[in-house]
Amino acid sequence: MDLAKEDESTLADDDRMSVTVGWSVIHADGCFEGLKATLRTAVDVAAWVERFADPLADSARLVHNARPLWIPEQNWPDHEMYAAVVDGYGYLAYQDRYQSTVYSVGAPESPGFESDDAGYPPGSGLSLHWFETAVAEWLRTAELPTVVEWRNNTG
Repeated sequence: MDLAKEDESTLADDDRMSVTVGWSVIHADGCFEGLKATLRTAVDVAAWVERFADPLADSARLVHNARPLWIPEQNWPDHEMYAAVVDGYGYLAYQDRYQSTVYSVGAPESPGFESDDAGYPPGSGLSLHWFETAVAEWLRTAELPTVVEWRNNTG
């Protein structure tokens, strides 16, 4: 997992099948620490999930580098995937130019919550195993993961 800063426009062809993740950690003193990782393998995804499960971690934005740009002049991707881990559940929200925002369908007892990036409905929290599996599938395919079910915010 590469935590160095990268300019996505300069990624080599073999790095296109990668996911760039940005998230922050909010420390007890209120200071924010911005973090970035590039996920290239399922092992990278597993290591990131372990690190991201830190209770001090805030929500993350994931960008798949193999997907086309919506606005190339601004390096704006054609999709958004947001993730969060809260109380042992992993939450995913996804949208692209063809798909309005959908949320993972998870454990019925998982609580809903609001983050800066998405409002996750109750029942959308996945076990960390399925959260990791879905992110790993997305890394491999660059398409909405099929290993979990998805729903819109209204259920």
